[in-house]
Amino acid sequence: MSGNDGDLRVRRTRRMLRAALADLVAERGYEAVSITALTERALVNRTTFYAHYRSKYDLLVEVVGETFRPVREFPLLQDAADPWRPGKAPPAWLIAFLTDLDREAPFYRGVLGEGGSERLRTDLRIYFAGLLEQRIGRAAVPQDGARVPPRVVAMILAAAALGSLTWWLEQDPRDPPELVATWYLETVAPGALRVIGSDP
Repeated sequence: MSGNDGDLRVRRTRRMLRAALADLVAERGYEAVSITALTERALVNRTTFYAHYRSKYDLLVEVVGETFRPVREFPLLQDAADPWRPGKAPPAWLIAFLTDLDREAPFYRGVLGEGGSERLRTDLRIYFAGLLEQRIGRAAVPQDGARVPPRVVAMILAAAALGSLTWWLEQDPRDPPELVATWYLETVAPGALRVIGSDP
């Protein structure tokens, strides 16, 4: 077998396992999905699964990471090149991100909602908070002007974001991504900008 054939086979196997996880989580919730169910749905054996992933959670992180990639690149809301202020439309990246979540809502309900992964919820909250704290630091907000430490603001915003996403994904019907993004920013951003010393 050539190297290219091997690479194609690896990609195909991983794609089948990701698809199997997405389908099963949407049907049952994350905690109810077993490795056996995954391998049966993907038509691979357990040895093959463990050749690619250390655990079910390892596979979950890969799947979620694809959707959450835009979040790693986002600018802080008061980014000088394109500042957000109350009354302004939400950033395009945020609408695109929420649109992707909306498209995969059954899967993300099964991951973040009841029967989902508490470990992932915790990891995402910590991850979001770390990103936000970095963005606040990069924005060179004067620390002596902050009424609340940036790390505290970051954790509160991260928890609010994750809770809001979970609530939204569980609604039927769901409000459109553009509206949800606007509601979230109008609710939390003015206060956050004010307490870190950057009044809108």
